[in-house]
Amino acid sequence: LSDIMQYSSDRRLHFISKPTKENIIWEKLYYHSIMSTSEGRNPAIELMNQRLSRLITKEGRQKALSFVPRSSDVIVATASKCGTTWMQQIVHQLRSGGDMTFTDIDEVVLWIDLAYDVGQDLDAEHTAVLKAENIFAFNFFGKKYFQPGEITLDEFVKNIMNRQKMRVNYFQHLLSWWPKRNDPNVLFLLYEDMLDDLESAVRAVASFMGIKDEASITNAVKMSTFDFMKQNRDKFSTNLVSSYRNKAMGIPEGVVSQRVATGPATKGREMMDEGTKQAVQGMWNEIVTKETGFQDYSEFRDGLKKEKQSGVTR
Repeated sequence: LSDIMQYSSDRRLHFISKPTKENIIWEKLYYHSIMSTSEGRNPAIELMNQRLSRLITKEGRQKALSFVPRSSDVIVATASKCGTTWMQQIVHQLRSGGDMTFTDIDEVVLWIDLAYDVGQDLDAEHTAVLKAENIFAFNFFGKKYFQPGEITLDEFVKNIMNRQKMRVNYFQHLLSWWPKRNDPNVLFLLYEDMLDDLESAVRAVASFMGIKDEASITNAVKMSTFDFMKQNRDKFSTNLVSSYRNKAMGIPEGVVSQRVATGPATKGREMMDEGTKQAVQGMWNEIVTKETGFQDYSEFRDGLKKEKQSGVTR
């Protein structure tokens, strides 16, 4: 799911998924808990969780909490691994007219909650990304947070689900935006729709940002394809974050994660065992179905598409 929000002086949104002081307290308690009750757990899971707990400092979170968006700010608000880097590239190409001089996309499209810890100034002119720490990608984590073979996909998913019970999760992130989906300063996009028709998605973002130059839009489509991004994959790796935070997380210097992934959106689900699939579906039923009535993501996607076509809001 990809959401883009634009702040305007007369239509100001409260960003529900923004980190809160309560999140910080819960996170502190959570990591104390897993370090105290680790008997019987995969040691690689424990190491991964420890490393994640050191990614962002307390000071960095406090700086993020004090960030006040301006009327012209555009904020990319995706759940993790739902097309964030892809949307960063689209937004940057549209607003810059085709700039690829950056060495890391995070240099030009900042993470609100990581900016302080990587030496960036949120008050400067930037496009911002609010990192929602929700579902993480198994392949993205591999080699940096754990070695191949140390953690199975099902162990990984179940660990993430347990972590999410203590904090805002993907499903709550989705629901926080659901009531705002038709607001004039919110653009609500789905990852699968972007896969199906990238040009339409880029044009929707351009319209939302007030960009009408046809050459800029056409160029942004070209430079946001997976082929183009794979050819420039080093610019979409975690170079900046890794250079600042690897040492604190106990990760060797120079180790980075590749963000550009291709393939079917359902690949991960197809690899999970039935028990894990049922656990994920159970969280969906408990959180999303109760609020929206949609029984699964496919039904959710179809419902949103019909709503847009009919213009009738649920």
